[in-house]
Amino acid sequence: MNKPEDRLQHLFNRYYQGTASAAEQEEFMSLVRTGKYDALLEEWLKDSWMNPQESSELFSNEKSNAILDSILQASRQKPASSAKVFNLNWARYAAAAMLVLTGLGLWYHVRKSENPVTGELRVARVTDVKPGGNKALLTLSDGSAIALDKVKSGFVARQGNAEISKAQDGIFVYHAGTTGSSDKLSMNKIATPKGGQYQVQLPDGSKVWLNASSSIRFPSVFAGKERKVEITGEAYFEVAKDKSKPFRVSFNQSEVLVLGTTFNIMAYPEEGISKTTLVEGSVSIRHVGRKAQLKPGQQAAVLSSGQIKTRYTPVEEALAWKNGEFYFQDAGVEEVMRQLSRWYDVQISYEGKIPLKQFTGRISRQVNLSEITGMLRFAGVNCRLQDKQIMVEP
Repeated sequence: MNKPEDRLQHLFNRYYQGTASAAEQEEFMSLVRTGKYDALLEEWLKDSWMNPQESSELFSNEKSNAILDSILQASRQKPASSAKVFNLNWARYAAAAMLVLTGLGLWYHVRKSENPVTGELRVARVTDVKPGGNKALLTLSDGSAIALDKVKSGFVARQGNAEISKAQDGIFVYHAGTTGSSDKLSMNKIATPKGGQYQVQLPDGSKVWLNASSSIRFPSVFAGKERKVEITGEAYFEVAKDKSKPFRVSFNQSEVLVLGTTFNIMAYPEEGISKTTLVEGSVSIRHVGRKAQLKPGQQAAVLSSGQIKTRYTPVEEALAWKNGEFYFQDAGVEEVMRQLSRWYDVQISYEGKIPLKQFTGRISRQVNLSEITGMLRFAGVNCRLQDKQIMVEP
């Protein structure tokens, strides 16, 4: 064991197995704090996760739930640097190892802390948070409300000549009838809560996917010379082609005009910026006297100043939420937390300075929240999950 790396691996194995002495633990943490062996530690954690036999043995080890917390605590004590980009593609492996090491894969996990006076271990069970699902509220023009996730598939309601039905879980369909001069325009609204998403087929056959904490307002029948809807939050559109009736989407004092195309709009007020990403077709966007025309693969960002900036961007980034993923590209801690807050319906609290870190990669939106907070802790963000709140600490 002449090389430092050999000694580190010996100590890591002892720590991993929960057999390290107090002196070995301190020696191991001292090496971790240097920051010289991050790549090795990442690889060993990944290999540990990939070995199911070793992983299964850890569940019976009472000390296993403290192992990674100790490593993370030591790594956080390294000298602070400027914003760091952490690749979450690798982090998925690290998080899987964390789930094995700390027991986060259960519906609750155990956190141990030592009483500074008595030295006794205090054990607290922290409830995990499931991912969001298909939940939405339909509000009809007469003010009546229907929780779409509570009704069975089939006929739901009728408005004039329009029939409303639930095709299957997470999909709602408007069947437009003939429009007569005596028909009264009925406006409807579908809104998703935090932790919810939903798909609706509009009276003209256009399909709309709503992300969490979003809404769409639309008529039961598209009468007149245009089809106009209003949204908040984020929505993905597949607009049915009808050259005689342009399709308009209004949001945050902006408007997107299309004839038939596929695009995504992100317009959460808390983001401070709205983005329209064109997948195929052609759209124009207008905002307070300014206008931009988009080609497939382009994104228009409406800034707080009112300017419209266009650029080419990977469309999979904008569509990731619809495809069941988080997609982060150099995303700061606050941006990550806002997305987690909306999808998992949790509150975010910051105690002290917000960490200057950035994250790049994809994560499934179908995992429990503890897996993602585990990734963040491994990346050096000191956060913990307590009931329905993520607490970010110095």
